[in-house]
Amino acid sequence: MAVTTTLTQTRPNTGVAFHNASDDFKAVKQEMVDAGTLVDNGGGNNETDLTRIWTLTFTNEDTHTAFENDARTQSYVEAKESYNLANGITETID
Repeated sequence: MAVTTTLTQTRPNTGVAFHNASDDFKAVKQEMVDAGTLVDNGGGNNETDLTRIWTLTFTNEDTHTAFENDARTQSYVEAKESYNLANGITETID
């Protein structure tokens, strides 16, 4: 069964930039897209430009787990969490 995750980030104001994905993180996503195990549904900012939403759909729980356990994903998540904490950005993953 497919697994969809949605990342929602909200920044305090438009003067605070959202954290951007590293090239390594983009590579792991692209590898999975090329393998047919991930659909990157994309995302964008809402009308206030304060909230960014991004959605990924994995073919099943195993591919989702492999993505989360990849060292490149973990490195990206750690960097993003540190950046968000320092810049007042809140985040939820559904």
